[in-house]
Amino acid sequence: MDLATHNTEFRFILPPIICRVSPSVSFVIVNFNGERIIGPCLDSVLAQSRPAHEVIVVDNASSDCSLDILRSRYPSVKLIASATNRGYAGGCNLGIEAAAGELIAVLNNDIVLDADWLRAMQGAVADSYSMWASLVVFAHDPRIVDSAGDGMAVIGAGYKRGHGQPASRYDRQEEVFGACAAAALYRRSVLEELGGFDSDFFLIYEDGDLSTRARLRGHRCLFVPAAKAIHHVNASIRTFSSNYVFYGHRNSEYLFWKNMPGWMLVRFLPERLLFDAMSLVFFTLKGRGAAFLRAKVSFLRNIESVLRKRRQIQSGRLLSPAEFRPLLDRNWLKFRRKAVVAP
Repeated sequence: MDLATHNTEFRFILPPIICRVSPSVSFVIVNFNGERIIGPCLDSVLAQSRPAHEVIVVDNASSDCSLDILRSRYPSVKLIASATNRGYAGGCNLGIEAAAGELIAVLNNDIVLDADWLRAMQGAVADSYSMWASLVVFAHDPRIVDSAGDGMAVIGAGYKRGHGQPASRYDRQEEVFGACAAAALYRRSVLEELGGFDSDFFLIYEDGDLSTRARLRGHRCLFVPAAKAIHHVNASIRTFSSNYVFYGHRNSEYLFWKNMPGWMLVRFLPERLLFDAMSLVFFTLKGRGAAFLRAKVSFLRNIESVLRKRRQIQSGRLLSPAEFRPLLDRNWLKFRRKAVVAP
């Protein structure tokens, strides 16, 4: 047949191709005097089997050689050099504001990610979740869990799920209260909805506070055991240092008084006061009683701001107290016994 003599129309019908495009991810890493640890952290981020949309480092006015290292060795990284130390909460917020990704991964500078961390996280993204928690293990023994997601007690004291236990016990993907922000993934839309981390926390409990506010608005968190992160714990702030005690126990008060619905605040206040009394004894014996008392004085000085935030949070919550209460643990002493009352 001579095709030139026929007015024949040939149509090639292709089957529809369905492509699932993963949401773009921006990494936000907060650094403070991390010249020894920021390199391994960034190397692990840049070596991900699924590259991120961008990597942002917020430097919190470091006085060491961090900035020189970042500028000379990591030209592909977007560097935000803050003139002041904004803490982990404020540093994260600065990076989030500059990020373009639909998902935001926040990391401590003492974290080293498994090469498939981002692939595992993106593979777990589903509409029913807004936060994703990593399997964070100790650098000195990766067989042991630092955090398998976060839990929250009725007294406003957060805890690391699985802390000190074999990582082999935490191999199931499941819903948890919240994510430890040492290595966590969040929807950008949720961070914007919540106004980001509360910068008044500076550091410690900023992630627990964010998770609590998110849960009050009906958002959920998924633990992803395949997303493994190695943590050089407290490389920037030593456990039981004065700053550790001060920020931990001031911010625990912030979290409790801001976020607990009215009847829960009244119901669990006696246990909260017992927790504080035990903490005072413990830290006095550790030589940190003065830091603990300064924490409580600082909280009282800022009570007006805390109560103002409380009114905003409680007026905007979508879960009733009856729906929120089952998300919290009552047996707070059980989860705090390793450090007695340390955050």
